[in-house]
Amino acid sequence: MKLKKFHGLGNEFLLTSIRSLPRDSSRIAKFLCDYTKGPGADGLIFSLPAQEKDIHTRMALFNSDGSPAEISGNGLRCLAHYVYMGQENNKIIRISTDAGNRKAVIKHVEGNQTIIQTGMGIPVLGQDLTAKELELKVNPAALRSGYANVGNPHIVILFENLASIDIATLGASVEKECSEMGINVHVLEVINRSSIAILTWERGVGVTKACGSGAVASACKAYSWGLVDNKIKVRMPGGEALIEIENEEVHLTGESEFLGNYEVDLGA
Repeated sequence: MKLKKFHGLGNEFLLTSIRSLPRDSSRIAKFLCDYTKGPGADGLIFSLPAQEKDIHTRMALFNSDGSPAEISGNGLRCLAHYVYMGQENNKIIRISTDAGNRKAVIKHVEGNQTIIQTGMGIPVLGQDLTAKELELKVNPAALRSGYANVGNPHIVILFENLASIDIATLGASVEKECSEMGINVHVLEVINRSSIAILTWERGVGVTKACGSGAVASACKAYSWGLVDNKIKVRMPGGEALIEIENEEVHLTGESEFLGNYEVDLGA
């Protein structure tokens, strides 16, 4: 199988074009994303033929544990970059996902790096946890927490600062306590009205350097709580993304970088 590897703010993905999904897609993803067996990544994205007019490709995403995922903000940018590399004459890439159709705009290209803006739809903001739920299910030091859906599920937890947060321990615990089906967990610190910082535990992956949809979920929850304005820079260990909250859509802008080509014998 021929693959290309990209990262979006340190969030790594393997991408390949295929006519139809293999029956053992989950096994393939788990194998390829394992750094001890394959090239290694946080997820595998199959670029499938579009089934609708004006759509360039259909996205099928699998996490590193083999579980399917509806969408990924960083994965969207990497897939748009992948499609752009194959044709380069069109800087608007339309992608079909299990969370709906999304538009990506190539803003800047320099060598293997691009800056891409993606439409992320309109997040559905769920209920906040009660004070008792915060104490029992999350952490007594948490100031606030609530759910958000960006085509995939998230829970955002507000802390005064993130210096003492062990996201691996807290993320695994909160995911178990707050969702039977799995959920992405983000801890949030507000820096000022236009900037926040987050750490992420992704369902099916674990701790990651960045999460695009999580950046959207965190920014939108902070905005709904009245803590930030509608243009928010989100700082993550892998880099910074810009979230712009508008009436009809939320936009995510960040980098994507091509890392290299791989060819793997899946029968080996």
